Formats: sequence, structure tokens, C-alpha cells
Amino acid sequence: MLTLNELKGYEGVLSETLIKSRMSEKTLEAMLKAIEKTLPEFRRYLKHKAKLLGHESSLPFYDMFAPINTNTLTYTYNEASDFVVKQFRTFSDELADFTTHAIRHNWIDVEPRSGKRGGAFCSNLHPIKQSRVLLNFDGSFSNLTTLAHELGHAYHGHCLKDETILNARYPMPIAETASIFCETIVVNAALKEADKENAIAILEASISDATQVIVDIYSRYLFETSLFKAREKQVLDSKQLQELMLKAQREAYGDGLDQTQLHPYMWLNKPHYYSAGLNFYNFPYAFGLLFSKGLYAQYLKEGESFVPKYNELLKATGKHNIKDVAAMAQVDSEDVSFYEASLQLVVEDIQKFIELTS
Repeated sequence: MLTLNELKGYEGVLSETLIKSRMSEKTLEAMLKAIEKTLPEFRRYLKHKAKLLGHESSLPFYDMFAPINTNTLTYTYNEASDFVVKQFRTFSDELADFTTHAIRHNWIDVEPRSGKRGGAFCSNLHPIKQSRVLLNFDGSFSNLTTLAHELGHAYHGHCLKDETILNARYPMPIAETASIFCETIVVNAALKEADKENAIAILEASISDATQVIVDIYSRYLFETSLFKAREKQVLDSKQLQELMLKAQREAYGDGLDQTQLHPYMWLNKPHYYSAGLNFYNFPYAFGLLFSKGLYAQYLKEGESFVPKYNELLKATGKHNIKDVAAMAQVDSEDVSFYEASLQLVVEDIQKFIELTS
């Protein structure tokens, strides 16, 4: 990969990824700076979780996903659909009406069954101006948020349906914009209605996900950066890869994790590291979360006047770079303060979680 990038004239592997992502280096630097500034808050959450699970100091890596509370909220598919549509309508009639249309016209493969793959997925079919969604709905709250998330992807496709097919493909960093935005609408609504125990479960799941997308992905970015630098001089063996992984985790997680119980084989566990065409397949996820949450923060400030700007922004994602797309919502993607404001929403959730469980 290093040889190919040199032959193609790229300044480096990261440079190629930024070009494919339509992202400026200043945008990446601003986001990373904001993440680094907020890492102590994530560490505070991890240390608090460690106490709740009975650990003396910091959290062992193996307990990162251990649940604090069980979410007892359950739904039939019709109840989940009605809840999602109801909450989407608080944002806009167009989003709610599109969702109703998708549900009524059976665009969603709902139930798990023998021979069906797991997980969830949305495919936007631009030539027929429709989408298809794969779910494995089991009635859990997690699956309700997944329904909202995938329908967000479908709505993104809806906003692009009248663009030419060449202008309908968006880069990975903004692929999660509409999905996370829709998921945020639903999660925030559920939090308002939930009792204390379910609120704790919802908050913890949301913060845990954010910790992965921000802190763990930051560690992956650090690992991959050091890996490419080291690879310029030599081929690395398993022991050296483990050392690079541990160093990256220590820098990202700090005292939030037990330094004797990290995950030296994370580089082996994640397939993201092995796709030669997707180098640095990490920071786009962090950008997607922060960009979407930042837009949601804008919506909370502006109200209904934000909706048409949001729709136009989604429509432009297939033909503009990230800086120009963000500017449509009066956002400077190269400004650290935008990402700090997005991260502040996660920090507020961390504070609520700590208060509820102290």
C-alpha cells in the first residue's frame, strides 16, 4: 500500500483516505483536537462504571460492554413503528410521511428467520427511487433504535432520489448523518418517557456506543498511524503489532481502563484493518457521530427553520465536499468548537448517568 500510494502520487496513506472522503486535513485535525480534549470525560465514565461493577480502580477491557441495567422496554413491530413515526413527526412531516410510506409498502424485511443473515442494513436503490431495509426485529429497545437508524439511511436516499446517479453517492464520513440524527430523535424521546432503571440502561448503552466510536476509534487511528510509519522501515511481527496496539489504547483510554487488562489483539479482532482499499477505516465513524450530533444541536437551537436546510444538506452530500456540505447548515467543519459542542451532548449524558447511578 505504501508503494502504491507513492506510485500514484499521494503524500501518504492518510492523504488518499482524506481525498476519497472529500475531507480536508484541517477538518480531521479539528475533530481530533476536540476528541483529545474530551477524553478525560470518557475516562470518568469508565472509572465510574468500574466502581458500579465492583472493580477497585479502572475498568478492565473485558467489562467494557458489561450491562449496568437491563432495559425492560419491549415492543411489537407495530408499536415500534408507531413510536418511530410519532417521534419523527416532531421533526418534520416529510420524514414521518416517508417512514409511513416505507412501512406500508413493505420496504422492510422485519423478522429474523432461519437462513437469514443477522444485523441490519439499508440499501438505497436510486434507479427506482426506493430503499430496502433488512432488520432482525426481536422487540427490544435496541431494535427500535435500529429501526430508526436504518430508516434514517432510507430518508437520506429519499432526499437524493431526484439527483443524477453520479451525484447520489456520498463519502463514508457523512454516510451516517441521517441515520444517527434519526436515532437521536428516538432515543431522546424514549429517555423522557422512561422510568429511572430504563433511563439508566438507555443512557449507558448510548454512552458505551459513543465510547467505542470516539475513544476506541481514536485508538485505532493512533495504531494505524504508527503502523504505517513503522512499516516504512520494516515488516512487523505479531509481538510488535501487539505493542503498537497497547500503546494506542493507553494513549486513548488513559486511566479509564485497567492498564494491565487491555486488548493487545484488537488489531486481529477487527476486520477493518485488513481491507487494503479502506485504510484508516476508523475516523469517518467518529466524524459521522459528531457531525450528526452537531446538526441535532443546531436543530435544537433553530427549531423548524432548520428542517429545510437539513433536507438540502442531505441532498448535496453526493456532489459536494464535506466543508461545503457543512456550510449549508452554517457549520464550519474546520472549527474545533463545532466538535466540542457535539461532544458536549455526550458529556451531558455521562453526567446524567453518573447522577442516576451514584
